[in-house]
Amino acid sequence: MSSGPTGQPSLVRTGAKAGAAFVGSVIKGGLLALILGGGAFFYYVGQLQGPGNTAARAGGAGAVLALITSPPLLVAVLLLLFVVVYAMLGVQQGRAKAMQHLVAARGEAVSERLAGAIAGRIESMPRTHGTLQRAADWLSVDALSKQLAPVLGEGKAVRSVVGFVLNRLPMSDMLAEWQEGRAAHGEPVTAEGAAQDPALRALLTRRINETLQEMSTPSRKPLYIALGAHAVLLGVGLWLVN
Repeated sequence: MSSGPTGQPSLVRTGAKAGAAFVGSVIKGGLLALILGGGAFFYYVGQLQGPGNTAARAGGAGAVLALITSPPLLVAVLLLLFVVVYAMLGVQQGRAKAMQHLVAARGEAVSERLAGAIAGRIESMPRTHGTLQRAADWLSVDALSKQLAPVLGEGKAVRSVVGFVLNRLPMSDMLAEWQEGRAAHGEPVTAEGAAQDPALRALLTRRINETLQEMSTPSRKPLYIALGAHAVLLGVGLWLVN
């Protein structure tokens, strides 16, 4: 398939790769949840008849209450929660890998386009009485996603990128830095409807690109922490029932 002037085939391929990466990570997370999370839980439940759990072998309502409030059952509940933890880690990893594909293919264009969209909204805002410092309240994920549609297309992945960037950008600090720069060059900082400011766009582009690079770097640290905590919890539970 040849690429048209708008680059739509490239967008389709990029979206397909990002979607495949997301689905693959979610499947891996689901398998971890079933095999490690579910396997450890059912294995531990099978050990609750061990010598360390006398409440499980007693009779009567008192024994049921004792079992419900016993440390071994609490461990079982916590082990069951790891099924959800592994599934959530799979989704998180999938999002990071999908963003990695998007940033690698369109990172520079996204940075410039999103910086231009944000700068345009900032430049159209009143800059008196501290209103400019509340620029984040004027920025909408929906509106910015529509402006990015010609570059990235439409979809949840694009909204995720825009939402992540807006949440991570230190808007107040950036605007303060920009205003200080304008003041240092003798330019007004209170005028409304000013022309496009290249310095503002350059600042936003640089910060957005840094944020996107951070976003597109998957980390396995949460998974390793979960595996370690899971192993320790299972070990403690087996010690309690044996």
